[in-house]
Order: sequence, then C-alpha cells, then structure tokens
Amino acid sequence: MRIAVVGAGAMGTIIGSLMTERGCEVELIDSYKDHVEALQEHGAKIIGGIEKTIPVKAIFPHQVSGIYDLIISITKHSGIIESLENIKPYTNKDTVVLTLQNGMPEEKSKQLFPEENLMGGGMEFSGTFIGPGVSKLASAEDTLGISFGSYHGNITEKVMEVKSMLENAGHVEITDNLRGVRWTKLTDNSTFSGFQTALGCTVGEILDNDEAMDCIAHIGMECASVIEAQGVEPVELFGLLPNPERVCFSNDEEKEKVKAYWKEVYSPYRSQIASMLQDIRNGKKCEIDNINGETVRIAEKVGVETPLNKKIVEMVTKLQDKEVDLATAWNNLDEFKKLI
Repeated sequence: MRIAVVGAGAMGTIIGSLMTERGCEVELIDSYKDHVEALQEHGAKIIGGIEKTIPVKAIFPHQVSGIYDLIISITKHSGIIESLENIKPYTNKDTVVLTLQNGMPEEKSKQLFPEENLMGGGMEFSGTFIGPGVSKLASAEDTLGISFGSYHGNITEKVMEVKSMLENAGHVEITDNLRGVRWTKLTDNSTFSGFQTALGCTVGEILDNDEAMDCIAHIGMECASVIEAQGVEPVELFGLLPNPERVCFSNDEEKEKVKAYWKEVYSPYRSQIASMLQDIRNGKKCEIDNINGETVRIAEKVGVETPLNKKIVEMVTKLQDKEVDLATAWNNLDEFKKLI
C-alpha cells in the first residue's frame, strides 16, 4: 500500500515515521522548506515519550507523483481543501482518504471525494513541533493510538487493510460510530486544548489549579449537553467518555467527582502544549473556529447554552489577533470564573 501523509507537522511526522520504521511505504508531504529538508537530510527525530531518529521519505507538494492507495490528511483546517485538491490527481477510484484533523474534517473532504472512499478518526496521543526535523511525543509511548472508521460506519475489507497499516504506529480501534468519535475528540479539544490556549499554559498547570478545574468541569458539561441534544452516542477515547453520567453534575459534591475524573484522564498529558497555543506563539492563525467555534455553532442549532465555550473563542481570538498579550493570558481565568 502506497501511503501519503499530507501535513507533516508533529503528529504527521510521528505517525509517518513510525509507519516507515515498520516497513510501510510512506511519503511525508509538507510545504515547510526547512522541515522537509531536515527530514530528507537527517531523518525524523522524535523526542519525549520515545527517543529515536528514523530515516523517512519527505517531499514537497510539487514533487508528488504516481498513485497513492491511502491519503492520511493531517493539515490545518484552513488547508484541507487546497491540499486535497492538490493530491487528488494522484488518486484513483479505490484511494482511501483518512482525515485525522480535529473538528469535523469529513464535511470538507466529501466535497472532493466520494463518501464511500472516506474514513476519519481521532489520535489519542499528543505531539509538539519542536523545530525542523524534530517532533516531541508529549505523552507516554503507550498513548500512541488512533480510533477511526468509515464515513458511513461500515467495517469493510478496506477498513481492515487501513487498520493493519495504522497499527505500525500504535494501537488502533475501529469504530462504526465515527460521529461519536468526532464528538469525543471535539470535547477533548474544546476543554483542555481550547481552555489551555485561552490561558497560555500547559495541561499540568490547569490540573494543579482548582479554579481552573472548576472551569474545565463546566466546559465539559456544556459539550456533553450538546452531544446529548443531538442524540449522538460518544465513543470512549483514551479514557474520555463525555456523556452525562461521566461529566455532568448538579451539585458541588458531584462536581468534585467530575473534576477527579478529568484529572485522571488528563494526568498522562501534563506536559502537553495545544497545537492552537503553539500556533499563536509562532504568530500563526489557529483553529479555534473549528474547535470551540464548532461546538458553539452546533449548540446554537440544538438550543444549548455554551457561555464558557463562547468565552474561549473570544479570548483565543483576542490572543491570536494580539489584542491581549499572551504573556498575561493566565489572567483570563478571571473572565471564566465570572461565568460559573
């Protein structure tokens, strides 16, 4: 199977290099010149949860050739359409497109490819881009995993073939409920990634602050309420299952149990730095509109109030647009406390 990883940032580099190491035919495709050249010359250096350097094949988009059997798309949301348009001439009627971005990327990929060719999923580990050629696995090696499924939920021979490829990078779970996977992952990103970005901190700093954890409990309950209102059954990922039984509460005693649950799930990710926060630190636009913004949009359609998710969108946008100094972002906690 000939595989293209489109978008070789931290997550794409980790997945692609580990698959390469196990004998898969993988090409890492990216437009960041220094990064691609570093990968070509020195291989992919992975630090953190694992420490190794793996020789890889990395190319620029204009160097793409031949036909791919599997496209693994991990670009930013803003680049999904363009990147898939560019790769489409190098696919055929049997090529599978697997979107592993956060949010709801299949709604974009189905504009270009038949739904029966689409798969999607969520990555369970955390990655940080350190610099050209260097990516950090910001969680333990045993977190390396992907849950994925076909667009319509059918577990086909092709799904099993893709699973066998992905298992070269870590443990893999197949789901017949891709929408449930997506909403669990969106809850993950809307809570710790979104809130972490709004405060300019790590996961660990949130876990160690009781007032911040109060906010996490309320953000998570907002997400669970949106999921329940749609009639979606969330799928458990890395211990997170955002259903009412796990993350909703009606009094302080129940809230403390919910906070303990969030702490248990996220303790392995203490050093994680959200990709949105990494983008803002690097002067780039982040994906807040496709993370908490998506939660807010769906909430409005189903009649659920999400004041903390709205505040995250507001504060992250201000940080992104430099209306608020990232160095003082932790002070934004006061704005969230007012809402609970």
